[in-house]
Amino acid sequence: MRPAVYVASRASIPERSAMWRAYRAQGANIISSWIDEAGPGQTASFHELWVRIQDEIRRCDRLVFYVESLHDFPMKGVLVEVGMAFGLLKPVWIVLGKDVPVDGRTYRPLGSWVEHPCVKSFARSATPIDLANALGL
Repeated sequence: MRPAVYVASRASIPERSAMWRAYRAQGANIISSWIDEAGPGQTASFHELWVRIQDEIRRCDRLVFYVESLHDFPMKGVLVEVGMAFGLLKPVWIVLGKDVPVDGRTYRPLGSWVEHPCVKSFARSATPIDLANALGL
């Protein structure tokens, strides 16, 4: 059985939700429902969405935090999702694209939270294989 994975990335970049749906079609057990309504105006109720997100994070085996490039910043809702995962003691796997420079001491632009005990994997300059591994493929 593949792990139940909640994916957290920038929803306002259409390529991200399309990428997650493609991985789901390849067999990844992605339980994030936001990827099916990430287009402008597709979410009927943000209140209902955030309640659903919290439930999905509660049910996941891990949260995969994905940043492809500096264009993915600022991360807003994604950080709330990571905070929910921390609160539920869920493992967080960070997957960064090769175009995301991370400062050694402060971990900018991410932040020192990457040292939280729930962070189980931190792939810098990630390849598609790294991402597939994080998704349990």
